[in-house]
Amino acid sequence: MTSSAATLSVPESDYARKTRARIMAAAEKRFRHYGFAKTTIVDVASDCAMSHANVYRFFRNKTELVDAIAGSWLEKSERVCRDVAARAAPAKQRLVDFVLELHRWKRREHIRGARTHELLTLASFNGSAFRTAHVGRLAAILAEIVEDGNRRGEFSVADPPALARVIQNATMKFCDPRLVEQYADEPLEDQAREVMHTLISGLK
Repeated sequence: MTSSAATLSVPESDYARKTRARIMAAAEKRFRHYGFAKTTIVDVASDCAMSHANVYRFFRNKTELVDAIAGSWLEKSERVCRDVAARAAPAKQRLVDFVLELHRWKRREHIRGARTHELLTLASFNGSAFRTAHVGRLAAILAEIVEDGNRRGEFSVADPPALARVIQNATMKFCDPRLVEQYADEPLEDQAREVMHTLISGLK
């Protein structure tokens, strides 16, 4: 076997996927009810009717389990943003809607439940690779909207990926769950619209 062949990743079996999903579902239920600090791998294993050693086959520690759960939640927000990008509306409207829909999702899903917010905050502070990948995927969706705006003649943006990063930096207050919670008493949707309309007006 050549070295290149040896490095090929082996697809996860159906059993492994189902077991991972089962562990994550049990852990999420525990975390939501008891919180991170009061939940142990032994608790999760007991809920799954398996040994804690078997849980460690799939997740090296509790932090990795938290990251996996948080990552699955963030994938849902990406689907919301992809749905916005697929709309037939003008690109400039989709850019505004992208930020508003992402803000609403984060506010609804992250802030509504204290336990959910706790997990996502822990995952964010972990600086995990999944979070970096999540931000990158959102940037790619934004760039696609900008590129479509170029094709439609709405914009003339030389570097759509760079503009996508600027939009993310400018709207962090509305999309980072920690900041959304911190400024929850402010009219964040109105502020988000104002920021986006200002940015878009500079593209014409």
